[in-house]
Amino acid sequence: MVPIRVLVADDHPEFRKLVHSFLSSLPHVQVVGEAADGEEAVEQVEHLCPDLVLMDISMPKRNGLDATRIIKERWPKTRVVIATMYDNEVYRQGARDAQADGFILKSTLKPHLIAALDVRNRSISV
Repeated sequence: MVPIRVLVADDHPEFRKLVHSFLSSLPHVQVVGEAADGEEAVEQVEHLCPDLVLMDISMPKRNGLDATRIIKERWPKTRVVIATMYDNEVYRQGARDAQADGFILKSTLKPHLIAALDVRNRSISV
């Protein structure tokens, strides 16, 4: 089985480390990179060609929704799943408007992230 290539974009190094560790423990997943802000996320997608980007909303330089919009315009086959601690309709609508493939709360990340890794699953609660 070809591994799913994942990029983790979040401005908190501790969160990136935890997610990287969790994803690396899964046999069918390869973490190909990390980004600390939205600009870096867009650059990393261009260079690393991940299958999935796990994207935080609130980041410096370019927020995750803007970065998602750019990624989906330039690389429409790259799946982008928003991972945030903000559970409100404004952010959910922002994710939909940016064409995100999913919206996951960080408080329930593990079970929903496993569902997001299934490339056949096209609806992760956006």
